[in-house]
Amino acid sequence: MDISTGTRTVIVIVFAAYTIFQLVYSIVTRNRMRSGKGDYLSKFYTGGRSNGILVTAMMVSAGVAGAGVFMGVPGFTYTFGAIWMVCCFWSLCTNFMVLGLIGKRVGIVARRTNSKTFGELLMHRYGNSKLIGVMTSLVILIFLGAFAVSTIVGGGRIFQILTGQDYRIGLAIFMILVVIAALTGGMKGVASAIVIQGIVMTISVIVLFIMGVNSTGLSYTQTIQSLIETDPKWFMPTAQNGIWTVLSFAIMWGVATFTMPHVTMSTITYDNTRTLHRAISIGSVVVAIWLLGLNGLCFTVKYMFPAGTLPTADLGIPMLAVTTMPAWAAGLVLAGVCGAVQSSVGGMVVSLAGTVVSDLYKNIINPKASVESVRRLNVIAVIAVCVIVFLFACKPPELLAMLITYATGGMMVAFFHVVLLGLFWKRANKYGAAVGIISGVALYILIQNNILPWSCGMNASIMATVISWFLMMAVSAVTPKTPYGIIATWFGKDYPEAPAGGTEAVAAAEAEHLEHQGSDLQRRERRNAGVPAQTAVYSE
Repeated sequence: MDISTGTRTVIVIVFAAYTIFQLVYSIVTRNRMRSGKGDYLSKFYTGGRSNGILVTAMMVSAGVAGAGVFMGVPGFTYTFGAIWMVCCFWSLCTNFMVLGLIGKRVGIVARRTNSKTFGELLMHRYGNSKLIGVMTSLVILIFLGAFAVSTIVGGGRIFQILTGQDYRIGLAIFMILVVIAALTGGMKGVASAIVIQGIVMTISVIVLFIMGVNSTGLSYTQTIQSLIETDPKWFMPTAQNGIWTVLSFAIMWGVATFTMPHVTMSTITYDNTRTLHRAISIGSVVVAIWLLGLNGLCFTVKYMFPAGTLPTADLGIPMLAVTTMPAWAAGLVLAGVCGAVQSSVGGMVVSLAGTVVSDLYKNIINPKASVESVRRLNVIAVIAVCVIVFLFACKPPELLAMLITYATGGMMVAFFHVVLLGLFWKRANKYGAAVGIISGVALYILIQNNILPWSCGMNASIMATVISWFLMMAVSAVTPKTPYGIIATWFGKDYPEAPAGGTEAVAAAEAEHLEHQGSDLQRRERRNAGVPAQTAVYSE
């Protein structure tokens, strides 16, 4: 469907004005980041651990429901049937699973250990194992990188609709904006901007739903009835899109969202427990509005754009915006959505850069690296991550949700059991975690490619996670226990917050804390063959 030059011009002007405002805001945020508490890495990756209610809620919401909710799932629904709306609605559980289930415990432990990234948390829990650090980093780079590619593709396609130019041109512009936002503000800039983006996107979804539904000339129920009469199969579950599909995505997109490192980063950056509790409520309402509005428009998109009339099914919602709304309103809606996608990608880029700089270089390769060298490497890492993601995004998948499903499944099979058992089972150790990660990823690949026909009709990630969960428990049960100092840090109720200064400072703080404890158990631990308190294993 063609869009007039005048309409495009107005849309682009509105979008450009909004984008300039966001860039100015990023520069202001950079000054805040410089004056915040903590060292450079802590401020860049955690925002000084001072995020408020709205920031925390929007970080989780946009981290999961960005391009996927606006374009990916509607594209899948348009192509494969209405059952995909049910799959997407499980994302309503996101805030409860991330902030409610693990948020408080992760936030406390992150402060005790001065952990700045998802990888640092897992390394500390599993005995500062370099093997765990390397494996965690590789999984994040591969699967979170794939998730970032899918999200950036969404941004590029929105630019394609805005300008009418080649997809790669829009992708390049979008990527440049992401680099500027990430470098100028770090996690603080990304998180602060995401509040504005989230509010604009929420308003945009409401307005777009009202105008989109009215654009058909029929009532909402008449539109649905017309689709039932003309394409009844679109509403019917199939062998590929039945109850097991719904169950799979209930787990992947509802229960297991805490396995996404950029989403779990929000639990490291909030300021206090009160913020955490209120963010759950606000975030759940925001996600509900997005899901109800955008999924509700799938009927309208299917009615307005019959098969073969869209360049790709992912463009259904953006095309609806530019064809049913005034140019200025369409520009603001797409600017808000694209901004939310940009902030979501920014969070992923910061997490990916943190994996390279903090997890691999600072913690494993060169623990004594100077602040200046880390700062330089961080800039290089952000740019390199964006360039690599851009190159992969130049050949986009046919449907965004295909890549999103692959990426979320990969993070789930590696981290679901490693995170939950690490948080709630003292016996989990580095040997079990290593087996859990390796077996989870290997089984995922084998089942996904039908080399092992063990899917039981579900997504390959489900059975891979279940099997690797039991393997991790079995190996942990028959191998040496985790050192007592780590268990005290993760499960103790009265433990001091660690000082900034890296793993050596954290280890020293742990030793000092344990040295001043007076319980009989800890005194026995210290007497056991002269073993220092921070290395003694705990006794169940």
